[in-house]
Amino acid sequence: MTRGGHRTTIVLDGRPTETLDDLPPRPGGLLFVGLNPSDVSVAAGHYHQGRLGRRFWRRLVAAGILPAGTNIDEACDALVLAGHGITDLLKLPTSRDVASRDDLTAGVGPLWRKIALWRPSAVIFIYKRAAETAAGRRLTERWGYLEGVALAGRPCVLMPPPYARRWEVNEGVDFLRNLASLAGSPPKRSGDRLAMDQRVTDA
Repeated sequence: MTRGGHRTTIVLDGRPTETLDDLPPRPGGLLFVGLNPSDVSVAAGHYHQGRLGRRFWRRLVAAGILPAGTNIDEACDALVLAGHGITDLLKLPTSRDVASRDDLTAGVGPLWRKIALWRPSAVIFIYKRAAETAAGRRLTERWGYLEGVALAGRPCVLMPPPYARRWEVNEGVDFLRNLASLAGSPPKRSGDRLAMDQRVTDA
């Protein structure tokens, strides 16, 4: 692991912009999708290093997707070693969730192409705003399998929100554990749900 972590420079709106590089999953792994990198994460060179982002990594440890004792400062490295990947809907870093709907929508096409190329078993959205942007509609599910939503033939899942109630987090962790245990080969059709536990709450 280099000192620079996963920082990269790309051209956005005609200007060189430092951001985080995509970390593709192995075919059949899971792909986690966030909104856009935070400034603190770009400075660290690793995904989700803000307060809420570090909570995301701890949930993956609890689900067994990452091993116990994973260094949260570099958890994205452990995610890749486990065969999974992570990217963002929008690559422009910001200090808060201030991206416009148009900017986020413009990221759906590139995300679709990444999924088609990387062939994950499932796409897991970390935040509901990213999931709704990709789905092109409002979602009633608070978390879990997203009925009728697939990108490049891959089923889509939404994680519990950052401030979910404890029981939701516990069930969400179980859901992720089951999903990860079934990951391994791309689904054969867009409606394939990987036989995943489909518990969803509308609360």
